[in-house]
Amino acid sequence: MKLANHTEHIRQLIETAFRNRLGRMGINKSNLIPIESIPQKYVEERQHIKGILKSMTAETGGVAEGYEKLVEELTFTLFNRIAALKVMEAHTLHPEIITRRKSHGGRSFAHSLWVEQHPHARMEDDEGLLQFFKDQLNRLSDEIPLFSAEHPYHLLPTAIELNSIIDAFNRVENDPDVQDDIWKSDDVLGWLYESYNNYKKAAHKAGGKKTEYNKVSMQSQVYTPRWVVKFLVDNSLGKLYLEMFPDSEIKENYAIANAPKERTREIKPLHEIRIIDPATGSGNFLLYAFDMLYDMYIDQIENYGADYDEVDIPKLIIENNLYGIDLDDRAVQLAQLGLYIKAKRKKHSAKIGRFNIVSSDFYLPEYEQVMDIFEANGIGEREKNIIKELWSDLQNAYKFGSLVHLEEKMNRKWFGEEKKIADIQLSFPELDNEYRKNFESFKNNFFNNLQKAVAHNKVKQGLNFLNTKTADAITFLQLITQKYDVAVANPPYTDSSDYGPELKKFIEDNYKKPYKFNTNLYAVFIK
Repeated sequence: MKLANHTEHIRQLIETAFRNRLGRMGINKSNLIPIESIPQKYVEERQHIKGILKSMTAETGGVAEGYEKLVEELTFTLFNRIAALKVMEAHTLHPEIITRRKSHGGRSFAHSLWVEQHPHARMEDDEGLLQFFKDQLNRLSDEIPLFSAEHPYHLLPTAIELNSIIDAFNRVENDPDVQDDIWKSDDVLGWLYESYNNYKKAAHKAGGKKTEYNKVSMQSQVYTPRWVVKFLVDNSLGKLYLEMFPDSEIKENYAIANAPKERTREIKPLHEIRIIDPATGSGNFLLYAFDMLYDMYIDQIENYGADYDEVDIPKLIIENNLYGIDLDDRAVQLAQLGLYIKAKRKKHSAKIGRFNIVSSDFYLPEYEQVMDIFEANGIGEREKNIIKELWSDLQNAYKFGSLVHLEEKMNRKWFGEEKKIADIQLSFPELDNEYRKNFESFKNNFFNNLQKAVAHNKVKQGLNFLNTKTADAITFLQLITQKYDVAVANPPYTDSSDYGPELKKFIEDNYKKPYKFNTNLYAVFIK
C-alpha cells in the first residue's frame, strides 16, 4: 500500500474518532444537545469546543460547515502530532513514544517505562495509554506549541481509538511498498501534507466548481520538488550572500549561477538577513534555507571572524532569519515541526523560543466586539481610524494570506486617501523621513499596546479560542509589515484561479527584479 493510501486510512480513523468524541460531548452536525443531557466529565471540554465551533460557524456561514471545519482541524492536529513524534523517533531525538516493539511487551519504550512508574495504569484501558500520551505531549510542549494542552485544537480520542490510530501509523514503515526509513526522510512531512487532502482535491476537481478562497489552499497543496527548491534558494539567498562575500567557499557546495567575483552589496550581519516564503506550505523552501544558512553561519565563524556561538546557530536561524505565511493552519504546523526537527538534528541542545511562521487562517469578530483590546491604553482618533481599517483587512486575511496590503493602507491613511505615497515622495521628498519616523513610531506603539491589551484580556477571560487566534493575527501583522532581504515561493495560486494575476502584481509591486523562471515559480530580491 502506498504512503498516500496509509495517510487516507489514518485520516479516516482519526476523523471517525473525533466525530464520536464530539457526539459524546453533545456536539453534532446539526445542533448542540443541552449541556444538562451530557455526562459531567465532558462539560468543561464542551465549553471550550463550543467557543471554537461558534467562531468557525461565523467564519464558514453555517452550523454544519462550522462543524466540518472543526472536525478537520482536530483530525489534522492529532495526525500532525503523531507524525511528528514518528519523525523525531526516527532521528533518535527522544525515546520512542509511538513505535512499539516486542522487546517492550508490545509497547513503546517510553510507555513501558511509564507503566513501571505508574503501576496502577495496568488496570486502565490499554495500560493507561491515554494518560501516558497526555504526559508525553506535556513534556514536549514547552518547545513545540502543537503539543501544548493550550493549543486551540487540543482534544484526544478514547484510549481504544488512540491505540488503533497508533497501530496504523506503525504499519507504515513495515509496508514493503513504502520506501525504507520513510520517517527519516527530510521530505516525509511534505509528502504527508500533499497526500492528506487528496480525497478532497479529487472531489473538488470532479465537481467542476470555481476555486473560491476557501478551496485555494486545498487545490494548491502540491509538493515542491527538491530540485526546484534548491534552484530557487541557491540563486536568491545564496547569490545575495556571495554578493557580500564573493570569496566564500559556500559557492563550492551550492549551484549559484553567475557567482559574483567581487563584492557588489554592502555587508549585513547574517543574523539580520530575513528570508520569507509568503506561501509556505509544509516549509520546503525554509527547510532547505535552514541548511544553507547553517553553512553560512559556520562560514562566518571560521572565515570572517563573526562572533557567533555554534550551539546558538539553530536558534538564530529560526528566530531571526526564517519567516513564512500560509493560508492553511495545518501547513504551518508542519513547517514549524520540520524546522524544530532540523534544529534538534543539528544541535540536540538547541532551544527555540519562537517561530516566525504563521497561518492567516484566523477568524476575527467585528471591531466593536474587541475594541477594548486595542484601546485599553488610550489612543488618538487618528490611530483608532487606522486600526479599524487594519482590523477590517485582517478579517479577510483567511481569504488572501500574504496578499493583504496593510502597509499600503497605512500609507494612504497617513498621508490621505487621494494621493499614493509614491506620488507624495516625488512631490515632497522631504516628507519621506518624517513619514518613516512617524510611521515606525505608530507601528511600534501599536504593537506594544496590542501586546499589553491581549495579555490583560487573557488574564481577565482566561485562555480561549479568540485570544489564541488574536495572537496569530499579531504575528501575521508583524510579518507582512516588515522588510525582507529575500523572498522565495512556489505560489499556492494557480493560473486558472482569480488569484494568479493578483499574486503577480503583488510581486511586481513589492519586489525588485523578480526572476520569473516559469508561470508559477518565483525567487526575488526585495527592495
